[in-house]
Amino acid sequence: MKSFWKFFKLHLFADLRNRRSIFWVILFPMLLFSILVLTFTNMGLRESIDFKALLIDETPGNTTVNYSSKVIKALEKLSYPNEGALFTIEKLDSKDKEKALQLLRYAQADILIVIPEDFNTKFAGLALSSSLGLPFSQANLKIYFVPSRASSNLARGTIEAVMSNVNSQLAKDFNYDVDRIEVNSETIGAIMNSPSYTNFVAPGIIVIAVFMSGTFLVGPKIATMRRFNILKKYATTPVPLTSFYFGFTFSRIFIMFVQYVGLGLFGIFILNATISLFSINAVIYYLYLCAVYTAIGFALGFISTSPAAQGAISGFLTLPLQFLSGIYFPLFNLPWYINVFVYSNPLYYSANAMREYMGVAYSTSPMWLNYLVPGIWLLISVVFSLTRRMSERG
Repeated sequence: MKSFWKFFKLHLFADLRNRRSIFWVILFPMLLFSILVLTFTNMGLRESIDFKALLIDETPGNTTVNYSSKVIKALEKLSYPNEGALFTIEKLDSKDKEKALQLLRYAQADILIVIPEDFNTKFAGLALSSSLGLPFSQANLKIYFVPSRASSNLARGTIEAVMSNVNSQLAKDFNYDVDRIEVNSETIGAIMNSPSYTNFVAPGIIVIAVFMSGTFLVGPKIATMRRFNILKKYATTPVPLTSFYFGFTFSRIFIMFVQYVGLGLFGIFILNATISLFSINAVIYYLYLCAVYTAIGFALGFISTSPAAQGAISGFLTLPLQFLSGIYFPLFNLPWYINVFVYSNPLYYSANAMREYMGVAYSTSPMWLNYLVPGIWLLISVVFSLTRRMSERG
């Protein structure tokens, strides 16, 4: 225990004296956080739009008057493969509503449109009631969307615009200046209020910070010690090598936790972020991420033959993982071959989980995947590092 504590202090104070380490793990994330918040006032969006819409028609199919078909036709005119299309519409049976809500929550769809069972009867009765001056209720069209996702918000606005055009056309056809169709919007989940960009990016910046600590504080040091045979020299001393590894590892994790608190308080008090920084789930998951990205740092250190090579590999790995993680902007309408990288990216799942645990937005991926995919990276990194270490020692 005494040797562990010495190694812990040795590596911790060495990094605190290193200005480059301080910049990359503390100042750079704060600078990046500030630039993103000050530069972007809303979510970045792609120019090409193809919303994935789910449509459920609950009206009886055996009625003589079927006004719901007019709504469906209006939506289909704007769906692929028609020219100028905005949607790809998938029709589902009414019994699949729960499945549709799950697809919407986990970003497999952008919006759910539901035509209620009483739509046709309300629609038919509205003309008579309005002409006689009697009270009437409009035919309701329900849409479900996720405010924290830019694509879902845009899809909602587009549906409302389409229904406005349908109402205008119906007013001309029936000579009644009354909106027959009212669009009722419902959000998915209680905490899913539309977040500001500051709240959206804050959990992601915290994830980026712990990731950079793993790649820049762990990998280069391991590569340097291997390059100059420092690990082999430690092995010849009376001090157990496990004390060295534990001291080194926990000094990294201590710095990562300082990052968590520092960046979180910086976001809350300086950039006015509204996040649950000390949520128990958020803290526990962050400690899990510390283990994941420390292990990845070890793997990067053992895969490199020199510190220069390790730096090149880290740089090559870091940028694509960051920008294909949905940390800076929501990801949607991506081609399948890009989604392959997104769905295998541990940062993507880390950011999703931290946003939910910090009360910003529901995760767009199932929570079990937010643990499983980083866990696979953790397992592969540990196995690789141990195998490489044992082969070098042998």
